[in-house]
Order: sequence, then structure tokens, then C-alpha cells
Amino acid sequence: MEHLKGVYIEDEMDNVTIYTSLFEIEGLDLECINPLPNKVDGFYDLILERKADFLIIDNHLDKQVTYKGIDVLREIRKHDSTIYAVLLTNYPLENFADQFGDYDYELQKDTLNVRYVDVAEKIKRACALRDENMISESMVNSSVKEKNTIELLKRISSQLDNID
Repeated sequence: MEHLKGVYIEDEMDNVTIYTSLFEIEGLDLECINPLPNKVDGFYDLILERKADFLIIDNHLDKQVTYKGIDVLREIRKHDSTIYAVLLTNYPLENFADQFGDYDYELQKDTLNVRYVDVAEKIKRACALRDENMISESMVNSSVKEKNTIELLKRISSQLDNID
């Protein structure tokens, strides 16, 4: 299986080193954005530039910036609802599941070191499901376009028959 590529949004470089190595063992490549941008506005463009399949976002980024990881996730969700994201927190967030979608997962940060294999499997499944859904959607769109083209050709043919 080809390695999936993720972006790790974290302000502690020691964590980046540790988790990049652990996720590499599980077939996931992590790239860190360092330094973090001053504002959340440009995060989606950074994700696109890196062609990320998934995100791991630390909620507490206060060593580098004033915003939180959940703000980054909200900004990305304005543009893309399908990229899988794991938000690392030190405490449970209220209504997280209600605010975000199927491709968002909240995890206690202190459990990542023992649950990284489970997290890696969730990421792989979510990315595979997203790809399947995109292929299915593409096939449906293609089928609709084909049907519309056939209908258009029938109308044109009918009009040509009536020209005599």
C-alpha cells in the first residue's frame, strides 16, 4: 500500500520527531508546518500545497501562536469536509462530535503514544472510504453527464430529421 501523507500541526518539535517516526512504521508519512502561520486564514492553502491525505492537529499551539488547533480545523472545514482530521486535546471538548463531521476524530493527547496504531488504522480506513466515495460520486456524475449528452444528441437528431 502506498504511504498516505499527513500534515501534523504541532508547536512542540519533540512531539513531531516522536510521532513522525511512530506513524512512519504504520505506513503514514507526516510533515510538520513549522513555523506555524500567524493567522489561521492560510492553513487550507498549506494543506493543498502539501497534498495531504489527513491531518493531525494539536489543539494547544500556544508555544508559537495565539489560536487553537480547533480554530485551524474550523478554517479547513470551510473549504474541505472530506480530509480526515485527528484533533489532539488535553481535555474533552464539549459538543465536538456535533460541531464536526464523520472525518473528524478527537483524541486525548496523552494517549496518542499508546494508541498510535489504532489511530493509524482509523486514518487508513477513513482515507480509503473517502476515496471510494469520491470514485462513486465521480461515476454517478459521469453517468449523469452521459445521460444528458445522449438526451441532447437525441433532440438534435430529432430536429435534424424534421429539417427536410
